[in-house]
Amino acid sequence: MSPDELNPLTQIRPVVIVAVVLIVIVMYFLLRRVFVLPYMHVMEAREDLFETARSQFREVDRLTVESQDACEATIAQATAEAEELRAEAQERAAAYRSERVAEASLQASEMLEKGRAKIEAERAEEMSGVRSQAVECVSVACTQLVGSVTIETVENAVDRLLERKAL
Repeated sequence: MSPDELNPLTQIRPVVIVAVVLIVIVMYFLLRRVFVLPYMHVMEAREDLFETARSQFREVDRLTVESQDACEATIAQATAEAEELRAEAQERAAAYRSERVAEASLQASEMLEKGRAKIEAERAEEMSGVRSQAVECVSVACTQLVGSVTIETVENAVDRLLERKAL
């Protein structure tokens, strides 16, 4: 082999270089058109979807926080209203109970007074019966012991005796 053949610069052919450059340029545009641009469009669409999803997530998160705050406010308000209603119901129950106790006490007092009046009437009636029987017994005993006694004397003696026993 000759030294010219071994020289790498002599082996370069411009047609091959131009053909390789043209093939690379054609492949670049072809690959760009067929693979890279559709891939870029898919990636951009995906990024847009991600951004839309992120913004929707932020909006949902914001709405969730607002609704939680609204729910907590509603729960607090409902709790306060329930507490007021409970307190009002307790007050009404206490008033009703005290009213019923007062009525029952009044009825008991009336019944007690009626009972006392009835007892007093029965006592007076019994005392009248006891008095008449005592007057009769004392007058019989005095008549047999002493002889003759006035009914007024016997009645006065029995009345004094009954008054001492009644005290």
